[in-house]
Amino acid sequence: MADQLPKVQGMHASARDYLHGAVGIERLRGGWFQPLRFQPQQMRFLGSVAALHPGQFRGMAACASGITLEFVTDASTVSIGARLMPAPQGTRFVMGEVAKADADLPDLFEDFSVEVDGKAQPYRQYPDGSLYMDVEANAGRLPGFGDPHTFRVWLPALTGVELSEIVCDGSLIEPVPARRTLLVLGDSIAQGYAASAPANTWAARLAKAFDADLVNQGIGAQVFQPFTVPRLSESPFAVVVAYGENYRYENLSFSRIESDIRAYLAELASVFEDVPVFIVSPLWHNEQANPSSNLESLAFVQLLLEELSAEHGFCFVDGSHLIDADPALFADGYEHPADAGMAIVADRLALVMNGWLTDESERRERALELLAKAPMTAFPLAEQIRRGIGEVRVADDRSIFLYDGPYNQTLYASDRHAARDVLSMFVDPATLCMLGRVGLRDAQYILGMHRLTPCYLAVYEKSEPPALDPKLDIRVLDGSFADAIRELYTGVAHLGGGALEALLDEGKMLGAFEKDELVGFIGEHPEGAFGLLEVVPEYRRRKWASALLAAKIAQHLARGFVPWSEIWADNAASLKLHEELGFTLYPSEGMTFMNTPAYDQA
Repeated sequence: MADQLPKVQGMHASARDYLHGAVGIERLRGGWFQPLRFQPQQMRFLGSVAALHPGQFRGMAACASGITLEFVTDASTVSIGARLMPAPQGTRFVMGEVAKADADLPDLFEDFSVEVDGKAQPYRQYPDGSLYMDVEANAGRLPGFGDPHTFRVWLPALTGVELSEIVCDGSLIEPVPARRTLLVLGDSIAQGYAASAPANTWAARLAKAFDADLVNQGIGAQVFQPFTVPRLSESPFAVVVAYGENYRYENLSFSRIESDIRAYLAELASVFEDVPVFIVSPLWHNEQANPSSNLESLAFVQLLLEELSAEHGFCFVDGSHLIDADPALFADGYEHPADAGMAIVADRLALVMNGWLTDESERRERALELLAKAPMTAFPLAEQIRRGIGEVRVADDRSIFLYDGPYNQTLYASDRHAARDVLSMFVDPATLCMLGRVGLRDAQYILGMHRLTPCYLAVYEKSEPPALDPKLDIRVLDGSFADAIRELYTGVAHLGGGALEALLDEGKMLGAFEKDELVGFIGEHPEGAFGLLEVVPEYRRRKWASALLAAKIAQHLARGFVPWSEIWADNAASLKLHEELGFTLYPSEGMTFMNTPAYDQA
């Protein structure tokens, strides 16, 4: 902090006209005011005998987490009159826990965050709390001759603040229009304990990801407390609820916990009937560093939240997947995420919310746009999407994930962090096709997928099928051939659960016949790749394999598909056959099938 606030000459404006994320203000003497993030009726219940820790709740409710000042000005210098309120007991406690983990960390925490045009802006803070900023882009220009820039000043997450005027030396200061609102309800982790600056909390990061204003009603030590759901003047576009962590410290009966959670979620469903609600269960907790006193309650809460989310039509998010089980991601080493951990929580929650809030057809369209610029490695994913296979659950600049049941999952990622996020939040620990090498080791670590099978990608890139001898008897097979196929197919273990019947019903199996006897067949895998190619041993070396593959190529071309196969790296015979028929082979480093030993179907 500097000693004395420089005098700024120019325009004066009350800071209350530039607030975002506040639900009200408390007027004070001399033009000062306190921005509020809780409504009066909420404060009555937070400070009542019905609250578990009314004194702490009142203190933490006075913090300004999520509230911002936002304005556009052409000034070269800006000052904001601010007075910090005393840090609540909860803030002091958590800072003490952080100091135990690293004595140097508490000195790195900032009361405010300032962003100019979306980028962090340095500022000076004075003993009374006031801020002063030099706008580097307008440095050296005469007052009123600078370019307009957009300011976003995040107020303290862990203390309260009183504000007065914004003073700037420019010719204009205009408010930034209100955005749609993200409402976050939760405990100290949602409030932003242990983030190094207010803009680094996961709630602030999430709001920025959705270009939204944030109403953050996270409050240290809070759990599900009935009658504390806010009534906002305008409905938010989404509500995120992240309570439950503190039940590990409370000696409450299961009946009390269940009663409170049921009442709270019923109230939430009534108030936000048409708003998407995301219920986040507790994050990973380092039990070795800080053992819980009531783990049974945590397990009960997890199951209850999942059940009630389904009952109310909420999206349940398993918080244990929102951050890696790594003490280094937590500022105190066990519970409150540091900046890196906050970023992971926000990124993964944004992935889930995007999947819930956007239409799947939009994600398919977006995925195809992105894959059109991707390397050939991503071809299997693009072709599945074009054919309408599965559900595109993630489609962004860094990762695309297709889900078609636990045994047909495909992931392409260009960024390791994005791959880790998808693996943690979306992939079932069964079978996964990884396209490219990004995230390969992470899939092993996160999901325990230690059975790796590299494959060559074979793509038929010609417009005409290979020539086929018209005398050969190749037919589309129907359900009457199911038993014969099972008897002949060496890989019969792969055909359980009605998979074969589905292929036959959809006309995806072709058979080779000599004198009306089935001597071979070919089909395809759920992802659309050719497979199930089998010729009866005594009829091999008679070109039946080539004929079946050629007929299958013709069938797919007629449907407007691009024929392709995935070939185990050690299957020399299949590689040779595909080359002979005109397929282009792509290296086995580009495609890896992975599965856990428990789900191994090999």
